[in-house]
This record gives sequence, structure tokens and C-alpha cells, in this order.
Amino acid sequence: MMHEKLAGRSLGVALIASTAFLLVTACDTTTTKSEPKPMAPIENTIEATATVEKLDLPTRMLSLKRENGEVVTVEVDPAVQNLPQVKVGDRVVVHYKEAIGASINKNAAGQPVSVDLEAGHAKPGELPHAQAKSTTKIPVTITAVDTKSNLVSFTGSDGLVRAITVESPQGQEFIKQLKPGDTVVITYTEALAISVEPAK
Repeated sequence: MMHEKLAGRSLGVALIASTAFLLVTACDTTTTKSEPKPMAPIENTIEATATVEKLDLPTRMLSLKRENGEVVTVEVDPAVQNLPQVKVGDRVVVHYKEAIGASINKNAAGQPVSVDLEAGHAKPGELPHAQAKSTTKIPVTITAVDTKSNLVSFTGSDGLVRAITVESPQGQEFIKQLKPGDTVVITYTEALAISVEPAK
């Protein structure tokens, strides 16, 4: 509905990689003969709702009352063509989801960071709604592991070495497979959906 920037979009690739490893990394130099297993995704979902309190079409100013009673007034982006369909009392629903995963992939060595974007919006005459999804894949190379301090070091496409300590149980399980020289692909996904629902 309104122009939104996905959380984390302003972060640099190196910072995203570091943040992701902060969630997933811990170390164990034990090797295994079985095929490496990807890390179980770490997911976070947020849902928020608000009610349309006031709408000024000429100025495109929209006042929304949040669930806690706070009223917020925003200017609706001109890209939203269906603003006249919105009425006082309508509900604005926002869904935000982020997920971080990781997998060992020797074929990704030397590959650049990739970003896939998807977007959709309402057709003329429909109540405003929009979806946006961003998937960032960041290959990094493991340079060292320390099982005593649960520390893993890695390099990204910029060649800088970073060291991060384990945080999540999923990460602890995943990095038991890691060893220096492995290429790990970190996948960071963000999805945002905004919709307007008719007043009941």
C-alpha cells in the first residue's frame, strides 16, 4: 500500500553476513562422512494492524489508529493508485517475516552475492495491497573454527576476515560439520505484505 523499505535493506553485504553468522555459527572440527545437512531456518514473524481514522485524498494524508490507541499520520506514496477505495474504519494489516538459513555448498566458492526481488500490488479498483520479498545469498569461506570458544572465522567477497560466536541451537547443530576451506551460503529472506480489509 505505502512505500516500505524492507528491514535490513540498508545494511551492507558484509554486515548482513556477520549478523547472520551471529545467529547461526558455532564450531566443531569433527568431520562426518554423511552429506552435509543445511541449517534449520531461523524465522521471525511480526503482524500488526491499524484502523483508518481519517483520510484526506487531496493531500494523500492517512491517519491510522494502532492497536495500542496511538494515532499515526502518514503520507501515502503516489505509486498507490487505489487510495480512493480506502474508507474510514478499514483495517490495514502488515505482515513481516524474516528468515536466515545456511548450507555448505562447495560449488558456490568464488561466486558473488546475489539478491532476488519479488513484488506485487493491487489491480485498479481493488483495495490497496502490496507484497515484497527479498532473498539475499551470501557465500563465505570458513577460515578457522574453535570448538572451545565456539568461534568461527570466515571471509566474504571483500576478502576481510570476520569472527563470530555461536548464538542459536540450529547454528550449533549445523556448524558441527564445518571445517576450514568450506564454502557456506547464508540465505537471508525478508517478506513484507500490506493489505487493506473492509470495515466489519
